[in-house]
Amino acid sequence: MNQFLIAHVSGNRSKSLKKFMIPVLILMMVFNIPLIHAQETKTHGATATGEGIIYEAAEVEWKNGPASFEAGSQFAVLEGDPSKDGYFNMRLKLPDGFRIAPHWHPQFERVTVISGTFLLGHGDSGDRNATQRLEAGSYFSMPPEMIHYAITEGETIVQLATMGPWNIIYVKDEDDPRKRK
Repeated sequence: MNQFLIAHVSGNRSKSLKKFMIPVLILMMVFNIPLIHAQETKTHGATATGEGIIYEAAEVEWKNGPASFEAGSQFAVLEGDPSKDGYFNMRLKLPDGFRIAPHWHPQFERVTVISGTFLLGHGDSGDRNATQRLEAGSYFSMPPEMIHYAITEGETIVQLATMGPWNIIYVKDEDDPRKRK
């Protein structure tokens, strides 16, 4: 694209146009400023445009786990690294009836329900009758160390968009799958 514009400007155009455009084009090339739109490249299934990351639904790469959840769960990291300091964005796909025992996190937890129904409870009871029903489109945020639990109805996908490092600390050691292996 840059070569085309330079060739076009250096054709039979006026000298004033050349004097203006050539320095502008050189600066754009030196500082890698896009002329019309950003060049698209594929990165981990997402389209990186120089202005952001785009995932089409079919491109989300689901993996088994995380290890801190019972079998049957899946996750996909969309941006960042949940194990490190800084922003990350991760989705969790949980089957119908999936339970996350009472637990807490050392960082804020910010979650959007993408699909399905997420039953969120506060405290350490794990009682389904004491949960709040969160449908697709719902959002919640909890401060560090707030004890909560969850149960799903139907396959449920939630998205965590928050700061890492992300960790889950179960109230009871026997509820932690990492400690049973």
